[in-house]
Amino acid sequence: MQQSHKRNPEEWVGLFHQAEVALLDRLARAAATWDAGRRRRAGRLVAWLARDVLRLRWRHTVEALQRHLDLNPAAAAALGRRVYDTFFENAVEQASLTYLSGEELDARIRVTGLAHLQRAHARGRGVIIVSGHYGLWELVPPWLCRHGFRMTVVVRRQNNRAVDAWMERMRRRDGVETTDSGYSLREILRALRQGHLLGLMSDQDAGDRGIFVRFFGEAASTVVGPATIALKTGAPVVGLVLHPGRPQPPHHLEIAPPIFPEDFADTDAGRQALTQVFTSQLETWIRARPEQWFWLHRRWKTRPSGRRVPTGR
Repeated sequence: MQQSHKRNPEEWVGLFHQAEVALLDRLARAAATWDAGRRRRAGRLVAWLARDVLRLRWRHTVEALQRHLDLNPAAAAALGRRVYDTFFENAVEQASLTYLSGEELDARIRVTGLAHLQRAHARGRGVIIVSGHYGLWELVPPWLCRHGFRMTVVVRRQNNRAVDAWMERMRRRDGVETTDSGYSLREILRALRQGHLLGLMSDQDAGDRGIFVRFFGEAASTVVGPATIALKTGAPVVGLVLHPGRPQPPHHLEIAPPIFPEDFADTDAGRQALTQVFTSQLETWIRARPEQWFWLHRRWKTRPSGRRVPTGR
């Protein structure tokens, strides 16, 4: 008698991961052909599932909005609904990147402040790009590579290896290079010496290894890497975000003036001051369009333990 094969737990996990990436790829392929209205409706359907059915981080999100934007409960809940809708609308469009032509990508983006980036890049030391989980961040690196820059993006790997490989293919289009968030400093220095833009996300809780700066009036543990690397290499720091165009593109890529490391001391206080500058710039963008930021993240999870934190905003 032939014995039936029983799948072990790892096989079931593998099958689930393959199904997840197949669904993601199918959505991305379809989203690339949809108009803006259909992408928006698809995003809001996923947002409804996450927010109203699964209640993923819903209470945390509303409490964070209430506390950091000084909103009453009803206003925080109303904005919270927009946060979920916007995040998943943006996620659907970003997933479509894999199947967009270069010309289609260019047509969706207009830019202001490109001269700021060109000025920083002309110094010949590379540029450290800092941004956050705001708007349509995944569309920025390929657009920059299509317009004459070389770019290396520091990414955090996904637990689902199949999804991680899919996202790697998406991110590496148009010549974008990626490196793991557990990067070696040698790789980073080599990229900057070669004149690359080094892309870093600076808006998530950095745990005990972070440096505390003010973010929405409260101490927030923030990655110290951008400031440390800038002071070590002399590479300028440039903040940017991609504001979604609603109800339809073009989207607005806004590039801030460069931050030059020679204006800061190569000390803990200097790193903290430099980090505060680009953190405050990101806060300004979020305050103007709070629905575009990923409030679901526990940004203020790590609390100071006797460390000095700057006063004020």
